[in-house]
Amino acid sequence: MAATSRAQVPTHSAAAVAPPDRGEAGARQHFDRALELYRSGHYAEALDELEQAAKLDPNGKDLFFNLALVHEKLGQLPEAIAALARFRELEDDAAERERARLSIERLRGAQQAAVVLPPPSATCTEQNPVPAPLPPEKAPSAVLIGAASLAVVSFVVGAVFGAKALSDDVNGARTSASLSVTQLHEREQRAEREALVADIAFALGTASTATFAGVWLLSPSDPAKRAAGLTLRSYF
Repeated sequence: MAATSRAQVPTHSAAAVAPPDRGEAGARQHFDRALELYRSGHYAEALDELEQAAKLDPNGKDLFFNLALVHEKLGQLPEAIAALARFRELEDDAAERERARLSIERLRGAQQAAVVLPPPSATCTEQNPVPAPLPPEKAPSAVLIGAASLAVVSFVVGAVFGAKALSDDVNGARTSASLSVTQLHEREQRAEREALVADIAFALGTASTATFAGVWLLSPSDPAKRAAGLTLRSYF
């Protein structure tokens, strides 16, 4: 007796459904978690999340930039160099590629210095603990010194010529046996020149003071302040 053929109806769709945590969307989720961990100081956990994101999106250039940043934070210089090299391969902007190349050179120099320097002796460290050196104070720059010096000199010159202009002022003065009209006119002209020099000197002193204040405020001396803005790149 011939067997009756039946159509086999699949219980699930033949097309495979990709899990939600795949591709760029999944990489974005891992990056968001990495960013939270990085900002809270959990660099090792942030590194794990970034590595998972890079596996899901191997062409995400900013992921490799961030991997290099976190590897450097953890002292993993070879891994940081490799991540930056991959970033350079994916980056199209020439300026960004050049900055990455300079960073690679810097990390290689630090890596070589770490190999050359011998590790400190544990015994000597325990017997003679050496206090950590204080961070070097930032020396005033040439711009600050020049601006401050110019401001002081300008105000002194302005004060001197301002006093001379007041003393030579002919306002209310009259001719006499010892003061002719010509002398009075020359004195008036001299007072005008001295007042002009005083005005220029005071203006230059004010500009120099403003330059000094601007350079001082825009150049923080604490290295921690300069590093405070360092963060992960946005992942798109």
